[in-house]
Parts: sequence; structure tokens; C-alpha cells
Amino acid sequence: TKMGKDVEINRPNILQKVFGFYKPNAKETKEGLTSAHFAVNELVDLYNSSPEIKRVADIAMRLEDTPRQSSTHACGVIIGHDVLDKHMPLSRNGDDITSQYTGVELEHLGFLKMDFLGLRNLSDIKNCIEYVKENHGVTVDFDKCAYDDPKVYELISSGNTDAIFQLESAGFKKFLKDLKPSCLEDIIAAVSLYRPGPMDAIPKFVENKHNPEKVTFLHPLLKPILEQTYGCIVYQEQVMKIVQSLAGYTLGQADMVRRMMGKKKVAEMEKEEMVFINGKGETTDAHGKVSQAIDGCLKRGVPEEVAKEIWSQMKDFAKYAFNKSHAAAYSMVTYQTAYLKTYYEPEFITAFLNNRISNITDIRQYTTYAKAEGIPVLPPDINESQAMFSVKDGKIRYGMGAIKNIGIGAITQITDERDKNGKFTSFEDFISRCAAFNLNKRMLENLIYAGAFDTFGKPRSQLIEVYSAYLDKAVERNKSRNRAQISLFDTVLKDDALNIIYPDLPEFNSKAKLLKEKEVCGIYLTGHPLSDYKDAFLKYPFSTRKLEEYEETVSVDEEDGSEETVRTYTAIKEGDYVKFGGIIVSAERIMTKNGTYMCFVTVEDLYGSIECTLFPRTYAEAKDFAVIDELVEITGKLHVKGNEVSVNVEKITRLDFDGDKKEEAPPETEFMGLILPDGKDCLDEVLDIAENYPGDVPVIVAINGKKYNARCSVRKCEALIAELKGLLDEKDIIFFKKKS
Repeated sequence: TKMGKDVEINRPNILQKVFGFYKPNAKETKEGLTSAHFAVNELVDLYNSSPEIKRVADIAMRLEDTPRQSSTHACGVIIGHDVLDKHMPLSRNGDDITSQYTGVELEHLGFLKMDFLGLRNLSDIKNCIEYVKENHGVTVDFDKCAYDDPKVYELISSGNTDAIFQLESAGFKKFLKDLKPSCLEDIIAAVSLYRPGPMDAIPKFVENKHNPEKVTFLHPLLKPILEQTYGCIVYQEQVMKIVQSLAGYTLGQADMVRRMMGKKKVAEMEKEEMVFINGKGETTDAHGKVSQAIDGCLKRGVPEEVAKEIWSQMKDFAKYAFNKSHAAAYSMVTYQTAYLKTYYEPEFITAFLNNRISNITDIRQYTTYAKAEGIPVLPPDINESQAMFSVKDGKIRYGMGAIKNIGIGAITQITDERDKNGKFTSFEDFISRCAAFNLNKRMLENLIYAGAFDTFGKPRSQLIEVYSAYLDKAVERNKSRNRAQISLFDTVLKDDALNIIYPDLPEFNSKAKLLKEKEVCGIYLTGHPLSDYKDAFLKYPFSTRKLEEYEETVSVDEEDGSEETVRTYTAIKEGDYVKFGGIIVSAERIMTKNGTYMCFVTVEDLYGSIECTLFPRTYAEAKDFAVIDELVEITGKLHVKGNEVSVNVEKITRLDFDGDKKEEAPPETEFMGLILPDGKDCLDEVLDIAENYPGDVPVIVAINGKKYNARCSVRKCEALIAELKGLLDEKDIIFFKKKS
């Protein structure tokens, strides 16, 4: 293939134009245009006078309009009758071996391109069926399913379709409530219609389903084709059947029309419209291939105006049409997930969670949803939980593998030990038996905060105080055993490890306890910091529940075909004044251009969270309590931008509830100081460790006698200090207080 100024392209090469090498096409020549009309004289002079500019421009002109990169089809597989490298150049893309020809080229060469799409929802179904068999003794077999259960369609029609394949978006939920599908055919049609283009036909489809007398057909031949879809064109297969029945196309010719429409080949479609209406005779191409004659609509008794209207509808629809075979296969998966949710919801949600156990956002969303559905979600328990989520007696037990910074491998070792040698009888028994399983201090700390050891009846505050020292003793004891140094000293270590002396400390207050719980689990499992004040919060006229009320539409970029889901909120609008209360869960202070500070805070109420913007004047008045974990009341104006909703805060005040009065902040603030040794470059490693323990203790770093604000805050804990000791001497890690 020739490159550069000799290459023929669909659009003018910009560099060829500006440097005077572009050759206008015939149409432009008739209008009297030449290269001089496009060239930039200054650039042409530079090109002719500077060898360096000329060399760069020549290279750039050859590169322009060439492929920027090679891409790989996500699930396309090429199948041939022989070893593929005998017929095409291959290359590696990561671990995959790919063809250097495009899919279209390969199809022209006679190879079969198949798309093998993996859906994790199939794993959801498989795992759920196993849980159902284990818990209920029932074998669910969808191969013998009639796909006609009224209760399943009742659930789908209710819009309660969270976790059901394809049906989770708010817009789709509204569509289903309006449609009230009653058979699998309705689901197939709904999946096909809820896309750009066909979406315009949704109102007519819904109206015709509920009012059969309104179904009309432009021609009687359309009735058997469109009857199942209430007179609407929904599938690509229907387009093919229409041109076959009304104009006499063969199946192969009909498929070519479908492809032509789908790829928006305007010039070809204009020619094909004449064939559809008037027909054409038998033709033979240059290779001697005979194309069968086409009758056309007029010959088959379809009036010209009717034929034009039918073609127009097909043309507009086919740009984005779905093929029914694809929609039908997907809809079977949709029905199966809906069936399992209808009859075995705890097992279904558990399977769904386990397939997303590394995604904290999904874990938070669907455990919250399960609780809203009335399904208890039990906190992790070292004697009851598995590595994955489990379900028993209609209750979901939180999987320990979903806790932050807990590896599935380590938890599996712990559960294997428990299953083999019995349940753990105490915290010290657990440390003694599991210290050898790569159990680091951060993992143990997070297990404590998650409530995994609550079963032993010890306050989490006491466990946090002792776990580090006793884990060290247990590890040292194991090392002694491995060195075969069994001695009286080893016996003492063993006894110490098994007899933990707990300090006399009260449990963390409810708020602190729950905040730590959420930090490591993603959700509050044993309560909510706002639960004690539920009645007070319910009095506010606004809550984040109103953000859940919206409709969704899909817009398409005409240039690149990309799709974007757009929300239209139905309970709120831009500029609404709101007043609500909640707890600050994140806060980020930034400096403005004029040197003042503003702050972005995320406030969570009983139902969800919303971002709030505190501009400099407001933040200056509230900086003492616009911090994480504070209960606040906010008044402000809603700002709706696309799918995002935030609050421009006009007033923020600290909430003091009767019986829980807040104490004033102490006059001194605690800091952590880190003294880096001279000549040792370990600042990045130290800051990496600090950032892994976010909290409210600011960090000051001293380097060569000068102090610097590290711009991060940590929580004071043994695990943090233990990690820092790997880089710094203990004397160089200090905590101190000074006035704010």
C-alpha cells in the first residue's frame, strides 16, 4: 500500500493541503480550486527553505491517516480449516495471539469469525443453583424450564430488578413498569428496544401491547411478521423477512440489505430503495456469479407510497437494530436470574456478591440492597464466616475475603484450620493457631474492626490494644519451633501467647466503632452512626433518597457512535433549595487562586451520600467542624450537571443532639513526627506507608533539620509503627501535641 501524498483517502490529508501537495478531486477542480486555495504560504516557504522542516513534514505526511494502533476484538475468534499462520500474519497482543488482518478482510478471505462472549451472570446462576441445592435440596434445571412463570413476570413488571441481568438501570425499570411483560417474547423485545434508535418506538410498543385494537399494519403482508411485536419493527430478522415477503429478495440478498442498513451506507441504500420498490432482473458479476432477480414491491401488489413508507421505517430503525437471536439468548439469562431472585433471593444475592468480591463498590451496593429487601446481612465471624459470602436460613453472612486488605488465600488457610481442628475458643487461641498463616498486623487489625472476633465477647478496643504484641510473640514462638530450639524459654513464649492480659478499656463509642467497620467492610454491618438520631433526620424535607428518582435515556454521538446514558431527575431540579443533615465521610480542602481555602465534603445520611461544596466564605466559618466524622446540618442550592448532583452550601452548622452533646475540640492537636536519617533517601517509602493508614493525626517530616508538612494524616496504631520501624529507628517516630 502506498503511503504519504500518493495515498487515496476518504478525506483530504490536512498536511498535504497546507504544504501544497493536495490534489483536488474532480468536483473541486470544476469549481476552480487548486492547491493554492488550501496551502499556507508561510509553511510552504519553511518547507522549501529548511531541510529539517522538510524532513519532519515529509515524515508527518506519510504518517497522517495511517492507523494509530492495532486493536483487538474483545471476544472475536477466527476459525479456519488449517493452521492460521499459513494464511495470515499473526502478532501478539499481551498473552493473546491475534491476526494482523481486520475482521472484514478475514471474512472476505473465507474465514469464520465467531464472537464468544463470557458473561459472569452465568457464573451467578451456576453458583446460586449450587447454594439452592445445598440449602433447600432443590435442583433447579433451566433446560426443563417453560419460561412462563407468572410470578417471575410479576417481579420484572414491578421494577424491582436490581441484580437481574440487563434490567438494572432506572430507565429500564420504568420501561418494564409501563410494559408489564407477560411472556419471554416481551422480554426479548424490551431488550432489543431499549437502545438508541429503536428506543423511539417504546411508547408505541407499550401502547399497542395494552391496546391490541390500536395495532395496525401498512400492508397485510406485514401482519405475520410484526404481529408478535405489536406492529413495531424491532429486530434485524424482521427487516430481512419484510424485504423477502414484500419484494421477493432471497435470504442472502435480504442479509445484504440488513448489513447495508446497519453500516449506514447511504449511497447504496438509495439505490437499493429503487430495487425494493421496482425490482431488478437477473445479473451476473465479473466473476460469473449469478444474482437472482428481485420482483420488487410493485410487482407483488404493494403500492409505491406504502413501499416507500415501509422502506423509510426500516432505514431509520436498522441503523441501531438488534438481532433477535442475540436478544433471545440474553433474555433467557435475564429470565433465569429473575427466576432465582423470585424464589431464592438470599442465595441469588450471595452468588452475585461472591462474583464481585473484589469490587468494594458492588459489595456496598448489593449488601445495602439485601438489607433493604429484608434479608439480614450478618457481620463477619471468625467461627462462622467463610472466605466468600455464605447463606444459611435466609441470612447472608459477610465473607471475610471481602474485608479490606484481607487476602482470600490467608482466609482460606484460617477456615481450613477451623474446619480441621475445631472452632476457635478465644482470641489467643486464634493467634496461637493461625500466626503461621502469613497473618500480618494490618489483616488482623482489619478483622478486629470488622467485628470478626466479637464472638469472643471482648471489646474491639481491648483487642486493638493487645493484638500486635501477642502476634509478635506467637510468631517468635513458631520461629523457635522451626529452629528446633525447644526449651523452657519456648514454653514461656507459648504460655504468654495463650494467656493474653487485656487492658481495662471501655469499648469504642458507637460512632467510632461503626466508622471503622465501614472503613474495612464498605458498609455499616452492626448499625449506623445516625440510627440513634433517625427521628431527627426524618424531619428534614430533603434526603439523598430523592436522588434515586430519575429516568434514563441513551444519547448517541453521531460522529463516533458512542453511547451515553443521561439521567433526568424527577424529584429534584437545578437550583432547588435543600436542607438536610448527615455525617461527613470525606473532606478535601483546596487553595483557590487568590490564596483562600474552599472545601469539598461528602455528606452521608440514612439513605446515601452527596457531595457538597463549601466556598471560601462558608468554609472560613465552618473549618473547625467541616471535617470527617462530624454530624452537620446543611442548607444550600442543588447543582445538577449531567448525571451528577451536588450542593452549593450556603450554611453549615454542627449538629448537637440532646443526650449526645459534643465537647469542644481540645486546644491542642496531636501530630506524628518522622525524622529521616541524613543521607538516607526513604521519603517516598515512608509516605507510602503513612498513606495506607488514613486517619486524623497530621504527619510532620524532618529532613536534615528542616520540618515539612507531609500533607497527609494517619491513624495512631501499632501496625503503622511496626511498618515504619522497617525504615526508621523507633526514636525517630514520635507523637507530640501542639496548639492548633
